Amino acid sequence: MHSLRVLAPLLVAGLAIADNITATVNLGVSKGSTSHWASGFIYGIPDTPNQISDQWYTQMGFRYGRAGGAQLDAPARGWIWGLQEYKGRLASTLSNYQTCRKYGADFIILPHDIWGTDHANFSTVWPGDGGDWSDYDLFVRTLMADLKAHDALEGLVWDIWNEPDIEVFWVRSQQQWIDLYIRTHKILREDAAFDQVQLSGPTLAYRPVSGNTWWANWLAQIAGNDTIPEQYAYHLEGETGDWDNDLQNTNGTLTALLKSYGLPERQININEYANSAEQIPAGAAWWISRLERYDAFGLRGNWLSGWNLHDLFANLLTKSSEPLDYNATDYASAPEYQVYKYYNLNMTGKRVETSGTGDRLFDVYATVDSDKVRILSGARITTGNWQITVHSISSVGLPSKGSVDIQTWGFAGTSVYETVDAPSDRGIVSHAYSGDTLTFPIYQTDASTAWAFEFSR
Repeated sequence: MHSLRVLAPLLVAGLAIADNITATVNLGVSKGSTSHWASGFIYGIPDTPNQISDQWYTQMGFRYGRAGGAQLDAPARGWIWGLQEYKGRLASTLSNYQTCRKYGADFIILPHDIWGTDHANFSTVWPGDGGDWSDYDLFVRTLMADLKAHDALEGLVWDIWNEPDIEVFWVRSQQQWIDLYIRTHKILREDAAFDQVQLSGPTLAYRPVSGNTWWANWLAQIAGNDTIPEQYAYHLEGETGDWDNDLQNTNGTLTALLKSYGLPERQININEYANSAEQIPAGAAWWISRLERYDAFGLRGNWLSGWNLHDLFANLLTKSSEPLDYNATDYASAPEYQVYKYYNLNMTGKRVETSGTGDRLFDVYATVDSDKVRILSGARITTGNWQITVHSISSVGLPSKGSVDIQTWGFAGTSVYETVDAPSDRGIVSHAYSGDTLTFPIYQTDASTAWAFEFSR
């Protein structure tokens, strides 16, 4: 028995239509051309150019990378260990940047990693200690000069400091971090060559909600210092059941915070999304649906360490060999890769309006192209019963009453080290509909499988 069953409309009538179980697709409301907002990841790219062959990047529609040489050891421990060890991290960063640009992807640079936070502690000197910013200023200006010298400004986003609200990345006061942010922003904007470089912040690990003083104090001070970034960036990697760990909530809370401080709206970049448990096909589809709805860029979180951090596309890929070897090139598709491949290659044309279920556990993303309607769906690592209602069938050239044949594809897999070569064909079922609306139920009996539905227009 498959994890999903699509029932005929006669049985659908027995299901109560309720916000908590109904995800919707409105074919009559366009959200513009597809742009694949969610197809990025942090790290995951080998420092050896071309180690991962072209098709793995192009098939998934790779459009955003983020790196800075983290977790490299001597002779590449970062600025705080001297100029030569800075150059080691810079080389890693530039290699990843060049790979991103090869495939048309933008690149978020992580100066905190190039500086060397993973080799620092409470007793080492941090930027601004004792009011002395001279070494940090030299670091920023050296990095700027090196990026210019290597023609690495196009498509670049400077992420001023990553996750200062987590002690491992910042062991000084909140105010010292805000001073760093403002100082860095002003240094970068002094150089006209960097006008093309977008700045991002605050890149906090915790969400923009009322009562979070990291957000409140940062917003208040950037408003008064003319240091507003081009991208508001933060992370959504908390517990799955956390109400705040959901773009549906934080999109609204951030808007309210910006308004309260008189700040303009900007592009949102969730430059780390999904906790490790959510890195399964169903979780990927759920997150894609959220990011697409709010036009937010998203980069998958990376929960690997050591050489694995610099490989495997943040667990979208695995390798055929056992055990995995960094130098091996026998790459294979991990389960989620097939979701992103379908998302990129099949879901083309125009996006249409969608909504997730009221319980926030099931969501959909939908597109319309010249010949087909496609719906990608996933649950948030849980089982349950939901339904999808498709409105305005006639807007894609079908009659307002009749029947459609729906092709179902299943994206299975439970382990990031499992190889899955393609989605599975779950068959075609004919569905009657009326009133310009089609409804069919989803019985999700496992927590990991994502689903795609297609019908001709």
